[in-house]
Amino acid sequence: MNNADQNRYGTRLAVDFPDFPMFSIQPRNFTLIQEAGKHDVAEINFPSFSEFYYKALKTGVPVQVTWVNEKGKGVFIGYVHSSSMTTQATSVRVVTIKCVGSSFVLKEGGAKIWRNKTASEIVTELANNVKLKPVVTSSPVRFAQQSLIGHTYWEKIQELAHRIGYVAQVVGVELHFHPMDKMIDSFISSIPVLSYQDGDIDSGYVYEAQTLDRFKPLVGDLVEIGGHSRKDKTVFGIDPLTAKIYSSTSSPDTVGTNLRSVVKAPLFKEHVPTRITGSAAESKAMSEAQAQLARWSLPAEGSAQGDARIAPYRTIEINGTGDTSDGFWIITRAEHFMAFDGRYTVDFKCVSDGTGGNKPSAFRPATASVVPTRNIEYELATGAQPTPTSAKLSSVEPLYSQTQAGFKVTPRRWVGR
Repeated sequence: MNNADQNRYGTRLAVDFPDFPMFSIQPRNFTLIQEAGKHDVAEINFPSFSEFYYKALKTGVPVQVTWVNEKGKGVFIGYVHSSSMTTQATSVRVVTIKCVGSSFVLKEGGAKIWRNKTASEIVTELANNVKLKPVVTSSPVRFAQQSLIGHTYWEKIQELAHRIGYVAQVVGVELHFHPMDKMIDSFISSIPVLSYQDGDIDSGYVYEAQTLDRFKPLVGDLVEIGGHSRKDKTVFGIDPLTAKIYSSTSSPDTVGTNLRSVVKAPLFKEHVPTRITGSAAESKAMSEAQAQLARWSLPAEGSAQGDARIAPYRTIEINGTGDTSDGFWIITRAEHFMAFDGRYTVDFKCVSDGTGGNKPSAFRPATASVVPTRNIEYELATGAQPTPTSAKLSSVEPLYSQTQAGFKVTPRRWVGR
């Protein structure tokens, strides 16, 4: 396999509604939007109308979409959210089925107060409540009190992640909650190579074409994205017993494991007024957390041929765009589009912490490998699960008719085992 080329029309797509195995209409196209810190959202367009869409495919009906090409296999599992069709005088009336990933169950809310718990312990409990598989890294900060009131599970998980400098994402039926570096290392064994070949490609040469169609980086020493500015972060605290004032300062260029070889120091300083702590240790942890979130300050966007491995917090390698931008980047958003004729493209956004060549470490290679590898050393060092979690459908109640389907009527759920 040549990493620089890919067949533009070599993708096979299949849509499956497990509760309706006789449904066999092939989709016109499929769009999947994945973004860091957000639910996966999919749209399936079918070429013809049927009452089946409205009667059976109600909110909460499980769905699974599988696609395969020469780069690998992708799977989306989730639930039907809604369906729509435009009535007009046309020969084709496309029906759109909108779906949300398996994280849909985390829209549950409630009222609860946790005392003397870490963020990781709270996230593990919330994942277990909805039978998602928690893949969680222990966090050092123990909170005197945290509340769920006024939040959904998903909102609370993202709030806790932001507070302690972690990131959270549902992958399949696994809820991942890690520091950014560990999240990157967890999925770094197989890295897509997106390569641009200088010059125009002949219009007839479409079956084996370059993997990167467009790439646009924004390079600067102070680029503010996602609400995080690349500045030294200072967090203050007050001891509740002695009234002694603590402070701790951390810099984005000194925390974590650098992805690229040239990482510049911040230009300015920032006091973080929204983080007040009760001890010197907590001040240090919180300042490092904010600095971690501010590391990824070089954004870029691009378009490429389809690859299921292009997903939030996954690493890609860019080639053929110049010494400044060539190298590893971390995906923050990916929009996958597949058509019935085999076309598959991805529009993506990504970030990096610097420029220049890749900076290898114990768990990160110097360049992407053509053949996916398994990092046994990393698994042994971190205690990572050696076998992948399988997605199963819970069978709470039997389904006797199409009209009986629904999130509450027949509560079938994707669960991790």
